[in-house]
Amino acid sequence: MTGPVGPLLMIDCASLTYRAYHAIPPAKAADGSEVHAIRGFLDFASRLLSDRVPSRLWVALDADWRPAFRVDALPSYKTHRVAATEEELDPVAPQMVVLERVLDAFGISTASAEGFEAEDVIATLAKRTREPVEVVTGDRDLFALVADQHVTVLYTLRGVSELAHVNAGWVAQKYGIPGDRYIDYALLRGDPSDGLPGVAGIGEKTASRLLARYGSLEGILAATDLSPTIRARLRASADYLVAARRVVAPVTDCPVRGGDGTIPRAPYSEASLLRLAKQYSIESAVTRLLNVLAARAA
Repeated sequence: MTGPVGPLLMIDCASLTYRAYHAIPPAKAADGSEVHAIRGFLDFASRLLSDRVPSRLWVALDADWRPAFRVDALPSYKTHRVAATEEELDPVAPQMVVLERVLDAFGISTASAEGFEAEDVIATLAKRTREPVEVVTGDRDLFALVADQHVTVLYTLRGVSELAHVNAGWVAQKYGIPGDRYIDYALLRGDPSDGLPGVAGIGEKTASRLLARYGSLEGILAATDLSPTIRARLRASADYLVAARRVVAPVTDCPVRGGDGTIPRAPYSEASLLRLAKQYSIESAVTRLLNVLAARAA
């Protein structure tokens, strides 16, 4: 391939697949199964490979979307998603299974770790290198990674055509906090999407103000000039703050298994890929990605 080569690219598979499911018009294969999330993800991948020109690529998978160590630390972790799953089957899950087969047929590296989420896989892979890394996700928990200067989070705003390039400076400007302290901010203000209650009575503005003044959660807790009200709120949430650290912070040393990130020049198994493309009516999306890979190889 001629021309400059970009950073290592890591894609949060579940994040982009769910985004595709809600952004792409519904479509079904001949057997009636929904396939638009698969189509959307493959089109996202084609766009990212063309725009970012990465040197290597991993698609990070959730081996466990609600790991036991996080639930043990904070039982409320993602409980609302458990309830939603019990009420009706997740319509994206079957498409994720097929997508993994398609990625394997392409020869695109996937990565996962038993008992861990994709965010932990990404954090571990990013920690192993000092090369520039770009992480594509709609999960704000991964903003924690930009504390390392070699990591940029490409946060999805609209598909992958509009991405916020999140680094420490972006975090500081967006939230008014030190750029390497997103975890502390999330702990204080909470995150309903993950079942994090936060510190009662401390919302976004107060969390931002406290971190801007004291620099970190440790600095806040050690401060001697806090108002009695804030100190009482922090004291009442002391157990939560300890437990939530294990929940919010991505793990950087999980046992990742998967490919080496080499971007294929041609499909690993063309026969399998073409069979899957026909079976699930995703020929156009598969062809687009094949063309992108061929162009990279030229």
